[in-house]
This record gives sequence, structure tokens and C-alpha cells, in this order.
Amino acid sequence: MPTRTPPEPSPDAAAPLPADPALIGARVQAVQQPDARSVVLETHRPGHGAARWRLSVDAEGARLGRTFRKATRGSRPPLFCQWLRTRLEGGRIEGLALLQPQLLELTIAQPEVRYRLVLELNRRDSNLLLLDAEGRLLIALRHPSLPERKLSPGEPYRPPPRLHAWPRGVPLAERYPAPDEAAARALEHRWDAREQAAGLEARLGPARQHLRRERKRLQRRLAHVEADAAAAAEAERWRRWGELLQVHRGLLRAGLASVEVPNVFEPGQPPVTIPLDAQADPGANIARCFRQYRKRRAAGPHVEQRIAATRAEAEALAAVEERLESLDTPAGLEALAADLPAALGSGAAPLAALLRGEARAASPADAPRGPMRRLSADGLAILVGRSARENDRLTFRLAQGRDWWLHAQGLPGSHVVVLNPADAALPPRTLREAAWLAAYYSQGRASGRVEVDYTQRKHVRRVKGGEPGQVTFTQNRSVLIDLGDAELRQVLERLDA
Repeated sequence: MPTRTPPEPSPDAAAPLPADPALIGARVQAVQQPDARSVVLETHRPGHGAARWRLSVDAEGARLGRTFRKATRGSRPPLFCQWLRTRLEGGRIEGLALLQPQLLELTIAQPEVRYRLVLELNRRDSNLLLLDAEGRLLIALRHPSLPERKLSPGEPYRPPPRLHAWPRGVPLAERYPAPDEAAARALEHRWDAREQAAGLEARLGPARQHLRRERKRLQRRLAHVEADAAAAAEAERWRRWGELLQVHRGLLRAGLASVEVPNVFEPGQPPVTIPLDAQADPGANIARCFRQYRKRRAAGPHVEQRIAATRAEAEALAAVEERLESLDTPAGLEALAADLPAALGSGAAPLAALLRGEARAASPADAPRGPMRRLSADGLAILVGRSARENDRLTFRLAQGRDWWLHAQGLPGSHVVVLNPADAALPPRTLREAAWLAAYYSQGRASGRVEVDYTQRKHVRRVKGGEPGQVTFTQNRSVLIDLGDAELRQVLERLDA
């Protein structure tokens, strides 16, 4: 961002600035502070009547201009407002001057003392300062951390060390008071339009970001579910392999990784190569084929339902994205928030909040606090950490000594805890499901098979001087997990309420 360093201003350097005749010579009747970044002076000048003047230090809308909206007088004004009230109310505005093109100064005279109110139009570092007649600082609205300039009461006023250039879209003159009431009304109308557009974009931006993130999430989910569907479609092949192994059992022997047999169920008996578990005996290999057949057949209907639901949600999301791009008013966003498709399910509530301006799009830093919770087939709660700090908190603050603790062997990944309130043995099915989660949420996910260590939480210790989540553990055992096991993968769908 281009910047320029202004010279030190002097009283002689101040140049009078033409302004609305209702300002110069007017008495300050009241001082209001409607929000943290603006002050309103209510004035009256004989022959010109009452007027209100807004001094804003907003990062985009900093300006001094006449406003036609009434400011509410709060019961407990901020300290800055109290200072201005005790010193400026009843005073007369003697002049408006430019110390620099981005530094405006109002001089306000009381019977025995003068005050200088300096407005710094400096983008994100804009500020409003009250000085005494000699230019010493009395109080500042904001105290930005600038090592080159400390805003200490009693110190001589020094201008900002850097003046940030404003965008070309808004002339600097529009940040000064208009020359008369008609021009002031037109100028306030332009600022209202800019602020409405900025407010609309403040809602549209996070909503678009949320929709993009949801679209990517659904694309990943659909890819996973379609992979499960492809696996389910192979159920009949596993059944036929089991039948062929039964027919040709005499060809099987320990140590074979595969076997080629004639397919007696098809004309011409073409050869078929069947993969085997080299460490299993013939009966175990036959049982494995029928087990895979039953698992994939059972998963079929469930997978089809998930595919249909995911596609419906993706279509609803696309319709919302298309409708969002046609909206250009806050009322349109409110209407969309009230009319989100039911297919979005639980995702409708956060999107509606973003459209209404009640929330902002989540970022990685805003991820939901607390571990992910899933329910095992045996009804036990499984907790999964999703960051290093969350792993540390899960293991050493949430888990009890009797709970079961799991982690992918030798790989960075999530800490997984199975709650064990009864201090019972870990059921085999729950063990494999929790281990599947530990393998899935580790850097070994792409390898297909991961060895997972498990022990009770009381045997886990922090690494002295290590990063959050770094641990050592003892009395552990391990289990080998096949990440392609569709039956174990179903633990992802069982939410623990």
C-alpha cells in the first residue's frame, strides 16, 4: 500500500477549509458517541438552525460530514465521549482547517480556553484526538500500537508517521464537510449506498466461502461413497470366488498369494485368478470370500441411500449458489435465509446465519471446539482429536485413566479415546472401529493398512518439553487395520449425540 510521511504541522501551516455555514460559528449543544468508531457533535447556529456532524474513524468510511440521522444519547457514555462533553459542550466552533490533506482540525472555543479536535483520515489507523490550545494531547479515541508515535497525555501532538493512501474510488474531498445542506444530503446518500454495498458484501463473501467449502466437502463425500458402492458391486464376485474355492479346494495350500482355477460355472470354463491370504489355511480363505460377500451385499442399500442423499444435497447447494449470485439487497439475503432447501439438512442453519449477518464463515482457526464424537457398534463413545492441541486436551484433560487410548503406530495423527466408565475390557468390535478411526485420521490413510497401538490412558505420558500432542506410552498392544473394510467404516456414520 503506498504511503507518505507528512511533515510536522505547525499552527501557521493550517489552511482554512470551506465548509457548510451551519458549522463555523455554531455552538456545540451535545456530544454523542453512537459506536466505537464515531462521534457526533450536535450544534446550533442562529440563522442556520440545528445540525449534526459525524466524525468517523472507520477503516473505509473515515470522514467529517453533516449527518441527518439522530444519535441516541446513551446512559453510560464511553470515557472519550465524557471528556468531549465536559470540554466541548457549550463551546463555539471557530474554524475548520487542514493540517495536511488527510488531517482535519476543528477549533472549539470556550470562554477562557480553546480546544483542537484533530481527525486523522488514515484508513485502518484513522483516529480522533482532543488537544489543548498549545497542541498537547488530552485524549485519543483510539490507541493503535505504533512504536514511532506514543499517544501519551500531555505530549505535543505529532502527526501519524505514515499516511495510508485512500483508494481512487472515493475522492478525498468527499471525506470533508460539504459546502451546504443540499450537497451534504447528497453526500450522505452516497455514503449510505457505499455502506449498504459494503454490508452486503460482508454477508455475501462469507456465504460464498461457506458454499465453496461445502461443495468441496460433498465432492469428497461422494467420491468416498461411490468407492464404497464400487466395492459393494463386487459382492457377487466374492461369492463366486468362494464357490470356486470350494470346488477346487484340493488346489489350495498354505503360502499361496493367489490361485488360478477353471470357472466351472461358465461355458468353456475360462481360468480365474483368485487372491488368497498366504497366511491362512484353505478353509479360512474360503470363509474370507463368503464373509466379504455378506459384508458388501449388506452395505449395498445403505451406500445407495448415501449416494442419493449426497447428490440431492449437492444439487440443493448448487441452486442456492445460483440464487445467491442474483441477489443485490439485504432483503434478498434475508429471504434466501428463510427459504433454504430442506435437502441442505443441518448445513442450512450456519448458512442462514451467514446470510443474515449473524455469523462469519468458518476458517481452520474457527473449527468446532472439542473432539469429534462417534458411537461404536457396542454403544461406547469414541472421541477423536482433530489438532495437536485438541489431541493434548483430549488425552490429558478429558480422558480418564481407565479409558482406552489409541494412535496410529509411528505416524502423526489423531489421538482416539474410547470412554470406559465401567472400567471393562475393550470389546473386539469397538477396538477395531476405534483403531480404524485412528488409522483413518493419520498420515497413513493412503497406505491401505495401518498398525494401531492401544493402551489405557493411565499409561500415556507427555513428552517432557515436547510439542502439544507428543506422548510416550507403555503396556500397549497393537492391531492391524484394513482401511478398505467397509463394515468398520460405518463407524463414521454413527454420531454420538
